[in-house]
Amino acid sequence: MVVYRNEISHQWERRMLLARWHRGSVKRDEICDADFLLVTAARFHGVPAGAPCPICDSEELRVVQWIHGEQLGRMSGTARSTEEIEQIAGTGREVTVHTVEVCPVCRWNHLLKAVTATAG
Repeated sequence: MVVYRNEISHQWERRMLLARWHRGSVKRDEICDADFLLVTAARFHGVPAGAPCPICDSEELRVVQWIHGEQLGRMSGTARSTEEIEQIAGTGREVTVHTVEVCPVCRWNHLLKAVTATAG
């Protein structure tokens, strides 16, 4: 069994950034800056977000999970499925999971939350 703890939500920052964009305080190229690796991970490892992109209204908005941790070695900094994360955490390694939404069409991306996964 895997336990998720220490969740940090970044939804407020997302809402504030989108409000600034709608007011014209932020340029589109400042917020649509996902790099090639992030867009590729979203396409191949992400799951549908279930909502359109807040910038371009594309239905291609994806949610991808990135794992980080000192105990992960070369796995740190890679995109993983929920099943893979639970399998890794189940071995006793602590895993920080960053959930990111990414639009492969306009390259919008934003960190939604960070959480720690551990064996329970």
